[in-house]
Amino acid sequence: MALFDTLGDHARDFIQEKPLIVAIIGIVTLLFFAALIIIVIQTAKPRANKQPFRNETFTADAKLLIPAAPDVEKDYYPSRTVKNAWQEAEVAPFFTVPDAESMKNLEKANDAIAAEIIGAAP
Repeated sequence: MALFDTLGDHARDFIQEKPLIVAIIGIVTLLFFAALIIIVIQTAKPRANKQPFRNETFTADAKLLIPAAPDVEKDYYPSRTVKNAWQEAEVAPFFTVPDAESMKNLEKANDAIAAEIIGAAP
């Protein structure tokens, strides 16, 4: 009993000497327990509503109606006949032969890119 009496006396003295620290400790303790309760509630698995499974066979009481196809496909063809190759006359407007100067500039640019990629590789 003497041990509990001395502990009680020390606790009363501490509360009287430092009420601000005791208030802060109390608030932190309450917030800790509130957070603990919230975490327990949030992590609890929700209970599934159990409904009995009924196995019913489907019997049509009227003719099944197929919905009408959309009007999008009227002017749309999912496939077409493709030519295997273009004719020379079809290619001419889109293709120009590069000059020698452009080819040298392109070669230098490609060599610089390759040198940068390779770097100091052995």
